[in-house]
Amino acid sequence: MLSLKLNVRRLKAIKKTKHLAALLCLIAAPAFAEYDRDNWKHWIDADKDCQDTREEALIRDSLIPVTLNEEGCKVIAGLWVGQYTGDVFATPAGEMDGEHIVPLKWAYDHGGADWLPAMKQAFANDPENVIMVDLSANRSKGQRGPSEWMPPLNQCEYLRQWRSIVNRYGLSGMLRLDC
Repeated sequence: MLSLKLNVRRLKAIKKTKHLAALLCLIAAPAFAEYDRDNWKHWIDADKDCQDTREEALIRDSLIPVTLNEEGCKVIAGLWVGQYTGDVFATPAGEMDGEHIVPLKWAYDHGGADWLPAMKQAFANDPENVIMVDLSANRSKGQRGPSEWMPPLNQCEYLRQWRSIVNRYGLSGMLRLDC
């Protein structure tokens, strides 16, 4: 017999999210013994237009119209400003990283470990949680949250985005950091 485990935090998350997949988190899935990024299916083509989440973020964040490959599915070039550094990048799109504002591992550690795969996928592909940054900024941050890492620029915007995402998904560990 399937047992249901209801959790007030999860119910609040469902009220705050617009993701249908959030309903699935009502049923507790067994937590994985350890975090495995492969369990958080990311860079999917949710709208079936041949552009995955990363490509759509590249298009959204480019300051100029992007250049696409012949099939129109992959971004080849554009112009981006790193939200964390303010640096301007007129580089091949492959040199930009898709950055989860709230990292997948951080979400796992703060309530996402027992989400069902559909909820993990929704979180990993949420356009409000994915921005394009340069490789070094993404590597610098890693899987850390604001108590351990802050961007050199736009700290208030970063915290606003962080709080919004953490609240929407009902994650624990909300910080009281002010700008």
